[in-house]
Amino acid sequence: MRQNIGPRTLFVLTLLAFAACCAAAQALWPTISWSKADVVPVEMGEYAFRPGHIMLRRGVPTRLHLVNSGTEIHDFTAPEFFKTVELRTPAVVGSSTIGVSVAPHEEKDVELIATLPGHFRLICSDHDWAGMTAEIVGE
Repeated sequence: MRQNIGPRTLFVLTLLAFAACCAAAQALWPTISWSKADVVPVEMGEYAFRPGHIMLRRGVPTRLHLVNSGTEIHDFTAPEFFKTVELRTPAVVGSSTIGVSVAPHEEKDVELIATLPGHFRLICSDHDWAGMTAEIVGE
């Protein structure tokens, strides 16, 4: 004899499964050892990113160490890239959610895990006209 599951029961079971998945995902963050993250230094100067080709490993905790060695504010702006990463501290990208501004002679760390492979355009939103662009590659 076959029993049918009613719509309410199905809804409750789906909700419980979703909650369990969310809890499991949240539980992973405390187990990540950010002290062992890959450190990727990125220098932002007038008017270039160094290196011009930034490699990240998918699924690996990574700390982008952004250093503004210039005399002007520079932005690490990569809208498509930031859509594909899990940020340890989402507030680092602010309300824009697409980039990080770094004041002259300051440094910022962006801790993340790249979740998808791909090639992503990186620009300084104030200086891309001067050629301040680079590429981020997630492997």
